[in-house]
Amino acid sequence: MLDPDILVPSLPSPEELRATWPWTHGFARELLELRQTPFSGSHLIVGSDYSGSHVDSQFRTYGFLIADADMSPFWPMRIRRVRDGILKERRMSFKNLNDVRRREALIPFLEAAEAFTGHVVVVAVAKKLSYLTSYRQAIKRWSDLHGVKARWESRAFEEMSRVAHFFSLFVAAWSSPAMNVSWFTDEDDIVANADRLEDAHQFAAKLSNLHVRHQLGEFMMNTPAVVPDDFALEDFLAIPDLAAGMVGEILAKHNPQWSSHAPSSASSSGLSAKSDIIADWFWHNEGTLRKTCILIQAAGEGQYGIGTLKSRMSQ
Repeated sequence: MLDPDILVPSLPSPEELRATWPWTHGFARELLELRQTPFSGSHLIVGSDYSGSHVDSQFRTYGFLIADADMSPFWPMRIRRVRDGILKERRMSFKNLNDVRRREALIPFLEAAEAFTGHVVVVAVAKKLSYLTSYRQAIKRWSDLHGVKARWESRAFEEMSRVAHFFSLFVAAWSSPAMNVSWFTDEDDIVANADRLEDAHQFAAKLSNLHVRHQLGEFMMNTPAVVPDDFALEDFLAIPDLAAGMVGEILAKHNPQWSSHAPSSASSSGLSAKSDIIADWFWHNEGTLRKTCILIQAAGEGQYGIGTLKSRMSQ
């Protein structure tokens, strides 16, 4: 069995990776179902936001947008029209959609997002799975082997480890050789300061060395703080934020149970007006921006149930 904390530069076999993190095989399978071929551009851009977890939900939700930058040239123009015409200086976010102008901008904002060639993926992990990618002594083990710059408590380290794993699996599935990769993450606890951001950057880079079977170009990771007076990154990250918020609300009302025979499903009835609009957009998959929700649940001792969440209105 591969030691998950050594993260050696030589590529382990798929069987070794599966033994170390057994849930990753099913996760990669779901990504293959969503898209069977990598993106072909020179630059893969990834945005992530983790604010979608609802207090009443049995799941923690993580939102991602993975896009081919070369094949998404019209996004800047389309979102600029929405910002100049409606949003002005407001930041779009799920929790702030009670604002009249943000509500007015929601549908045009989601329509603008369709300019991307890429995927919106919300990962929902059962809260019962306290340690999906690390363990209680992981911080010390990682520090002894590689060093850390920041102070970490076990919960935050697990969260950082999770999103870094998800990110590396997206890159493994959808990047091409020599492709540059940029990851922009919401300013969450896992990147609360420069030292935590650097630790997360290094962790994601080492995981990508394990999961990606080809040589990448440059890898950059940052937060919107790098351009504090520019809404471009804020608008980019608002897309996974809106998706994660909507899924979080659905899962607070419905607790899907793992079945090996069919995808989990949940009704979209009874949602707030904002989530109802976002749900209509999320389960519309006829354009170049595809969307899905991957559920990770316990399915017995040491076993994981991996599947997609389907809306009953989309079946």
